[in-house]
Amino acid sequence: MAAAKARADAGNSADGIRVFISKFGGCKDTRMYRGATSATSARAGSHSPSTKASASGEQSPTGKFRNGATPHAIVLAKRLGLRYVTSDALSIRRTRRGRGWIYIGHNQHPIRDPKIIRRLARLAVPPAYAEVLYAADPHAHLQAVGRDAAGRLQYRYHSRWEDVRELRKSRRLARLADALPRIERRIAQRLASEQCTREFACAAIIDLVTRSAIRAGNETYTRLRGTRGAVTLLKSNVTVRGKVITLKFRSKGGKIITKEVAAVRLARAIRPLSRLPGRRLFQHQLDNGEVRTVTAHEVNICLREMAGTSISLKDFRTLLASAGVLETLARVKPAPRERQRRKQVRAAVCAAADDLANTPTICRKSYVHESVVRAFEQGVLERFSTSLKRSRSPIRRARVLAEIIATVGKPSWSAGQRGSARAR
Repeated sequence: MAAAKARADAGNSADGIRVFISKFGGCKDTRMYRGATSATSARAGSHSPSTKASASGEQSPTGKFRNGATPHAIVLAKRLGLRYVTSDALSIRRTRRGRGWIYIGHNQHPIRDPKIIRRLARLAVPPAYAEVLYAADPHAHLQAVGRDAAGRLQYRYHSRWEDVRELRKSRRLARLADALPRIERRIAQRLASEQCTREFACAAIIDLVTRSAIRAGNETYTRLRGTRGAVTLLKSNVTVRGKVITLKFRSKGGKIITKEVAAVRLARAIRPLSRLPGRRLFQHQLDNGEVRTVTAHEVNICLREMAGTSISLKDFRTLLASAGVLETLARVKPAPRERQRRKQVRAAVCAAADDLANTPTICRKSYVHESVVRAFEQGVLERFSTSLKRSRSPIRRARVLAEIIATVGKPSWSAGQRGSARAR
């Protein structure tokens, strides 16, 4: 899992999908990204940044637990005028001095250079983060790392490296838009079965996520914090009356999520699953009668098999948020003043954030593709308004979204242009 996350950061339902996309807007500048490593409750042993491992097996910020360089990442960093570094290359630490901070260099002396101090301060690493380390090189792709109150490592990247993440997000959304018809057919086929197989349970989870936009969930969060997502829902979290499915559960961050989904096929699929022994809703039964729970990893593998390409459940949330903001902004004319346009964008993002049970800030940075906002601010959405009105099919609407992102969101360096970048 750590290796997969590192690779990701190096770049870092027939009618089910129909309902998901047709409801578009319904149902980090912090650049510090979550979930670097799934922390256990608290690290045992030393709190020194140089500690290589904890009792839980998780490495410290200076360890080589993640951010391992690949040839592609190194070349890409060079194209951006950056230097790809691992987290153990970060050598500046901070310490409290009165109400503020001082920064200690690798020679254990306080840094006096105002230019360096301003650069580190502008990274705006939250005061609550512990074991914070910074890059001495202003052109390092990774600029800072720290540990939040939950014990998770958080990473802050160079502003130019954000282009890499946006480009990869663009490609994933394009792949998802292209794969929607295949996913739609496969979900319908698998839920037509009456056997509670692993494929049946996985298809039901995918169908639920496309309709409700809830998080996938994972065993670690459930075990440590008691929070749940689609994969880890209990039978007591779900009520089915006719075709209406009501969800009520404690989600990430401790939020109580309550949602209603109207779906005949999904309601029909949930009934046999709820009859299996055990508290968990999404389980499957082996040929020998043994009942096992379904994991998020298994669901994502199933989804990739359906799609024939590399996507994950989180991509549906990204598609929903981006499409919701697109749908809202396409109905309004950009205000003449920048401040007014920001208010228009925030209103659209708030509507999408409410549906995802996220804060507007997280929704904007993690789920809404920046190209959608840029297209609105530049007046480009007006060119696609006719296409959006004609695209009643959810699949065609998703493809319009992908086209907008491809038109507006291509970074200059992706066309082969080189350029140096300065850390902000």
